[in-house]
Amino acid sequence: MALVQEPTYNVTLSLVDRDRNVSTMSVHIPTSSLIGAVESWVSTTLIPAVQGITNAVVKAWSISTSAVDDTAAALAVEAADVERKGVFSFRAADGSASIISVPSILNTVVIDETNIIDKANAAVIAFRDAILNTSGLLITASTYLASDLIQLDKAVKTHRGSSHG
Repeated sequence: MALVQEPTYNVTLSLVDRDRNVSTMSVHIPTSSLIGAVESWVSTTLIPAVQGITNAVVKAWSISTSAVDDTAAALAVEAADVERKGVFSFRAADGSASIISVPSILNTVVIDETNIIDKANAAVIAFRDAILNTSGLLITASTYLASDLIQLDKAVKTHRGSSHG
């Protein structure tokens, strides 16, 4: 399984109309461009140009990049079920909560005859530590308001039924 990075950033603008309806538009920019230069271009060039041809208002923008493995579906094991999720509730430094859901959670990390994820399981500890930045790297997961996640409060398994089987 090899994820291959896409060759472009996806720049998405969200536009809102008078009735508060929101629509988006996207532009692709080569990843050879420096991210800081792309951010500057969005603010100083793209948004003014879009505002010049629309009567909606740009209310937000985002830049993302992605990687894809075109063979991933063929590699998924029979037990894979993305509607079975591990739902992890983290506490942030400002006291708020942040939920991270992991699709197709392994049944082996769930305590038998419950829907409670075993927070003492080695794989769960590794996931928790990756989110809480115990590795010492400069990357820390946060809430959408940028408050660092500081502890795992609760972890449960949920399952949403599907007509797809």
